[in-house]
Amino acid sequence: MRQHVSTCLSDPAVAGETAMIKPRRKRTRHPRLAVGDRVSFAEGTVAGTGVVDAVTSDYSIIWVWTDEGQGRRMFLQGYGSIVSAT
Repeated sequence: MRQHVSTCLSDPAVAGETAMIKPRRKRTRHPRLAVGDRVSFAEGTVAGTGVVDAVTSDYSIIWVWTDEGQGRRMFLQGYGSIVSAT
């Protein structure tokens, strides 16, 4: 049998403090890329070009086979990586 747990606070002054919403940080969204697209990327001090190897269904993670022997790299949306089609 399930028990219901109330999350309401009895003190209105405390309830007002917890109801404050933090501003969201703006995230850079990866463009809608397809497997096989040529791309350029930049993440921190690393930059280069490559070919898209895989993309998640929500486009939040992109895997790229890089040129110049840098291997396969994963880029996460919103974590400082920039991936754009060339």
